[in-house]
Amino acid sequence: PPPPPPPPPPRAAAAAAAAAAAPPPPRAAAAAAAAAAAAHSAATGAMSLNNRKPSVFTTAAFLYAGLTSFTKQAFERAAKAFDVKATQKKLDGQVFLVTGANSGIGKATTRDLLERGGTVHMACRSPDKAFRAREELLKDTGADPSKCLVHILDLSSVRQVKAFARHFARGVCGGRLDCLINNAGCMVHKREINDEGNEINFATNTLGTFVLTEELLPVLAKPDRQLTPSRVVTVSSGGAYNQKLDVDDFQTKSGFDDGSYIYAQNKRQQIALTEAWARKQASQQSAGNSEVKKARPVSFQVMHPGWVDTPAVRNSLPDFHRRMKGRLRTEEQGADTVIWLATAEEALREDPGGFYLDRKAQPKFLWGTFTSNTEKESDALFNSLKTMSSSIEPSAEHSNKYGYMQSAESLKNVATPVIQTKR
Repeated sequence: PPPPPPPPPPRAAAAAAAAAAAPPPPRAAAAAAAAAAAAHSAATGAMSLNNRKPSVFTTAAFLYAGLTSFTKQAFERAAKAFDVKATQKKLDGQVFLVTGANSGIGKATTRDLLERGGTVHMACRSPDKAFRAREELLKDTGADPSKCLVHILDLSSVRQVKAFARHFARGVCGGRLDCLINNAGCMVHKREINDEGNEINFATNTLGTFVLTEELLPVLAKPDRQLTPSRVVTVSSGGAYNQKLDVDDFQTKSGFDDGSYIYAQNKRQQIALTEAWARKQASQQSAGNSEVKKARPVSFQVMHPGWVDTPAVRNSLPDFHRRMKGRLRTEEQGADTVIWLATAEEALREDPGGFYLDRKAQPKFLWGTFTSNTEKESDALFNSLKTMSSSIEPSAEHSNKYGYMQSAESLKNVATPVIQTKR
């Protein structure tokens, strides 16, 4: 037999080691993306075309981005460059409202804010889950019970959202709000219409988020002695990369086939809304009238947490969760950029209306996917939501029913919720 080849010289050995440590070549990454595409397709049951299903190229581009940037391993690489001190500052005196605070990313965010001395209003749909989570959070953090308040709120109901927000201004914290974190969301795979005539995914993820933010803007803009901006942080999803903003059919009235794509369209809508809010805020500031000068500026940002192991993912995408196990981020890792945008001083120096992952601004569209939208289109969404919500007002009964939410009495008997809500 021929003699074995000589060992490689040191420089060649180093090059081989570097190649082994480098990310997979495009062909290998494409193969991995194809495998993940099969997992995603199996997870969502997307076997037939509809007006929300992305092209094969878009799906491959999204999954390549996900496998290289959205995983637990990607977070661990990115975290090496984080300024740890940026999210360690005490938050005494600051007031936060977190929707969907009883589980997943919302719960991890609430825990961090309480540990640092902030006051957190937990807006949740399920009374049992909300009060159970509050009890656990108080035990874990040792926070004063007066700093963690539960509000039972179904974001899919414009009436409930308006009633809640209007009572908030007369709240136990004097109507102060330093940061609104729009975290709650849902992914329902069967088309459902609520009693206000809206599709349930759209009503929760988009319309409810819009109405809550608009209704709370006067509270967020209340003058502050230090003139520090208040903040609105919206938790979107990398799934938005699969979708182009559809200005003709916001509620997917035709072609509803798969809730995961409807959810992704809603998340694209959240990005567009954040852009619109940021532009409107900048326009008001540049106008410079006396009322605006007195108001507290509001910073609007949107982020996506990567692929996170949460109850929502386990319940809505069980096959995807099973196939991606070991690559999914923890809830704390998913919450990191939310917390950074909500509390870090350096985050206020970022351009408004940005889209963030791992504390860095990201492109809002993937190259070659033809999913970009114009300012005119995002403004069209904003104006349509404004029109839709303006026609729905809470009744007197509704308003009285939700008055307890901001009273001190709401904390006296947390074991027995004052109100039960329906989806």
